[in-house]
Amino acid sequence: MPGLDSVTKNRDVVFMDFMKIIESLDEALYTVMGWLVFYPMTLWRALVRPLKMMAYADREVSDKPEDQYDDAIRPPLFLFLTLLISHGIEAAVAGQNPLLSDRHGLAALVDSDLALLALRMILFSLFPLMMSVRLLRRQSVRLTHPNLRRPFYGQCFTAAPFALLIGIGTLLTTAPLPDGHITGAIVVIFAIGWYLSVQSLWFSRKLHISFVAGLGQALVSTCLATIMFVAIALMIV
Repeated sequence: MPGLDSVTKNRDVVFMDFMKIIESLDEALYTVMGWLVFYPMTLWRALVRPLKMMAYADREVSDKPEDQYDDAIRPPLFLFLTLLISHGIEAAVAGQNPLLSDRHGLAALVDSDLALLALRMILFSLFPLMMSVRLLRRQSVRLTHPNLRRPFYGQCFTAAPFALLIGIGTLLTTAPLPDGHITGAIVVIFAIGWYLSVQSLWFSRKLHISFVAGLGQALVSTCLATIMFVAIALMIV
């Protein structure tokens, strides 16, 4: 019967759609639970062995997509999750960011926690971007998407701990804690020193130059990223 066949087909379509949703939820659940294992591992390795993690990113970019980063979090996602954690710590300790209640000028665009998180993602991504562009320029390598992706992904592994330490340090300076200003300043200074040291070694090895010359490259790149960071922040604030 034509009517019965139509009902059966519709039922089969609904069932198949339902099974696809279940399979998607299964994969999503496994992915999120996997973060609980691989995120701390990736963060520890990025803090303790940053240069090895950057070299690891260089190798993984050349692999097939399904074989990439099988024992770590993908670098851009790692940076995003780190900023998410930093944002969560800020919300738990200091409450709502004042920027979310500001409705003047471009600040009105940042009207939710998600928008604020996206803004921070853009701001802290400036550091990997400037480091990567500087390296390619110094190597006289053509600036293309594939060429830029390799150093950028590696740089995300170091930008994430840097952003987390800066966030915690800044929060400590404003928190009503004994010696909070001093502790926060120490954390921020450590974060900057750690980041510049790593970048100096990275430039030194990649360009086959001395550590001092590498430090110069790191300082130039960091200054450019900081200028862009401040300029965008001032437009919003």
